[in-house]
Amino acid sequence: MERNSVLGELLYIGLLFEKGRCKGRGIWKHSYTKSLKKHVELLKKIAEQMQGQFQIEEDNIYLINVCNEIQNDRELKRYYPFDKVPAIGKKESKITGCEDENRHIEIISLIINLLDDILLELDKGLRKDKEKICKMIFSLHNLPRVYLNKKEQTLCSLGQDSITSDEALEYSKLSMDEDMLSNYGQFFTHNFGK
Repeated sequence: MERNSVLGELLYIGLLFEKGRCKGRGIWKHSYTKSLKKHVELLKKIAEQMQGQFQIEEDNIYLINVCNEIQNDRELKRYYPFDKVPAIGKKESKITGCEDENRHIEIISLIINLLDDILLELDKGLRKDKEKICKMIFSLHNLPRVYLNKKEQTLCSLGQDSITSDEALEYSKLSMDEDMLSNYGQFFTHNFGK
């Protein structure tokens, strides 16, 4: 399996899950906020792993740890449809290569920035802006689609086509307000293409 496809798919599934359960209004239970923060921290680590240099052993150890963390979380394990659950914990390599190691590096940088800002907002406790958090999650959820590959075998086998960087950035902008467009403007000033 190709590293970007596997990790990108995990990011996409996680962000899609958070988009589905995020509510900009109303009361957030402490358990939801705690779960969201834990999941956002995990998603940020996945994005940072993608940003790093490809190393087959380290990437496979990391993948096993991430999958185990997901499977040990009662909420998350229901939303990550692992096709090969029994095989995940084995020592054999799941990631066998990495095409275009720094492919879509601008997208990963934007993902990490948005996830960092979500964590900063969550750390405000009762003063957190729930609507802002939801806007950031909505802005994020399509970005990892640049890494999806319908033909590539992955842990979850979503079988979904990828989109271009330009399309991902356009979708992301649709969920942003003026402040967000200003804060993340540097990511939208270049044409990245496919």
